[in-house]
Amino acid sequence: MNSRSDVIDFHVHVGDFRRLRADIQRLLLQLKAEQDFNLEELISRPKELARYLRREGVEKAVILAEDGPGTNYHITTEFVCDFRDAAAEEAGMFIPFGCMNPTYTSNIIEKYESDLSRGIRGYKLYPADHNYHPITDELMRFYERLDSDGLILMFHTGTTGQDDGIDEYGDPAIFRPILESFPSLKVVMAHAGKGKPAYCKEAEICALQYANCYLDTAFIAADKLLAYQPNLERFSHKILFGSDWPAGVRSLSGHIAALGRSGISSQSLDRILSANARRVLQLN
Repeated sequence: MNSRSDVIDFHVHVGDFRRLRADIQRLLLQLKAEQDFNLEELISRPKELARYLRREGVEKAVILAEDGPGTNYHITTEFVCDFRDAAAEEAGMFIPFGCMNPTYTSNIIEKYESDLSRGIRGYKLYPADHNYHPITDELMRFYERLDSDGLILMFHTGTTGQDDGIDEYGDPAIFRPILESFPSLKVVMAHAGKGKPAYCKEAEICALQYANCYLDTAFIAADKLLAYQPNLERFSHKILFGSDWPAGVRSLSGHIAALGRSGISSQSLDRILSANARRVLQLN
């Protein structure tokens, strides 16, 4: 149990564990013996996951689609919307973010129109994991629509954990044209460039330079966050807590508590764990 109950987790994965590709299953199972939860059950059970998250101190969680080869294309936008709906009585715990994969989706704008009817709140794109450049004419039109409709855009940044990914597409610098072309579009750099020091530094520079750029802490151990982002206190208003649950998580409440012991100031901690996400998501 966590002493907090107001945490907004900006980075949670759901899906059918059995349908994940073998390398992704191995990644998720690395810490199984040390985890205080059964990920193979919780990851696919909306009500049970919502109750677990609440016990761990999470008030709301952004659940992420991943429509790509590592998930055997099953964690679609429709999947996460159905997951949210199946736990509707759990006080609106889940906030669904879709996925748009241009190597798999033939008409992005048409698909987007369909997704809007499901109440999607944002999208996570995985250029490094899904092996595509994030700047194309069609994708720029998609980003323009997200901007005009007030949705949020998240990218995987940093190195890829998938067997067939391309690290260069996770370099935060590659997303600068999007930040500059759509200054009112909220762009979240997931993982804060983790994996290469140069990527982490570039993520920091982008967060400081662009008013619409945010970083999340997904898959970063609490005691390593200040090592990856040593100037965090300068821009703590731009950092969102993301656990990347279930990947890399032994205990979610333990992870949250460890952040409180990491040397981050209490003011910054409140921003990271709750206030920033409320502002970005426009929660009451």
